[in-house]
Amino acid sequence: MARFADPAAPGRLRRLILTGLPPLLVPIVPMVLVALYGERLPDRAYVDIWAVNTEYAPTWQDWLSKLGFPVLLFEVTLVVPFLRYWRLPQVQRVVVSLSFITGTSLSVSAALWVTMLVDAPGPMARPPWHLPVEIAATAAAAVLGYLAAGPLPSPPETTAAPPSHAPAMALGPSQRVMFVTSAWSARRLMVAATLGTVTVLAATNASGAWQGTALLALWTVVETAQARTRLQIDSSGITVSASWLPILRRTVPFSSVRFAEARSEAPPGRYKMDDSQAGWGIVSGKGPVLAVSLTDDRWFVYSTREAETAAALVNGWLSRQRQGETA
Repeated sequence: MARFADPAAPGRLRRLILTGLPPLLVPIVPMVLVALYGERLPDRAYVDIWAVNTEYAPTWQDWLSKLGFPVLLFEVTLVVPFLRYWRLPQVQRVVVSLSFITGTSLSVSAALWVTMLVDAPGPMARPPWHLPVEIAATAAAAVLGYLAAGPLPSPPETTAAPPSHAPAMALGPSQRVMFVTSAWSARRLMVAATLGTVTVLAATNASGAWQGTALLALWTVVETAQARTRLQIDSSGITVSASWLPILRRTVPFSSVRFAEARSEAPPGRYKMDDSQAGWGIVSGKGPVLAVSLTDDRWFVYSTREAETAAALVNGWLSRQRQGETA
């Protein structure tokens, strides 16, 4: 199998820098504010949980010194996945967005706490408007991070016809491609139910840190949406969409497909709607799968009993288009 040049190289250094910088705001913003307003702040840092448990509230210097470990933890949590998915720019863009979310959300929260305590005689109740401000800032940071990552490099393209051993359906010059099927995943539904339970428990025991609960809720929605998916093959490519969340959809253009085949089981690796080193797709359990070889040396996989028909249809379309026949 011929290999292409590294498809993630363009813009990768930019994305890596943007991954590492935002968490640095977590200690920098509080340090600047404490330096500016130090003489006007209470003796203790009545922030977060210490606004309630005031007897344990640290001094401002102690509070600032403890921000170093979270920053190191966030850097490792963000940079390690980036390095792991070195050849996957789609994943890197998501990591950049998560970095912007982390740095902005936590630094805005700290800034609101510190400025609230300026000229305050002691601990104060957090005003209700803090939460919507944090949520708005976090949402804006997610969009900004997505845009700051820049345009992603296009995947490699190929014009070679499928190999002779690949099953192919003969298509006439005027015939069009259309194949639709769907699949259920009981395992993913169980995961979603478990996540939903954990999310409810986290929400009912909510503290000032709402970010973790929000991420759990989002994870629950995504897993639930993938419990039932729809596969469609037409002239635009191979599209997978979540039946309960139409916005969650991905398309493989035919220009990024080498060939397709039916397999008794998926190639080794993890296959979901998001990318992995092995590829992406939907594997709902044991049984035949449509396995599509992609030009970035990965696989698209989808569980369906009609895998042989789907593979033959894909190869038939590719053969006709790439052998110069009239569509």
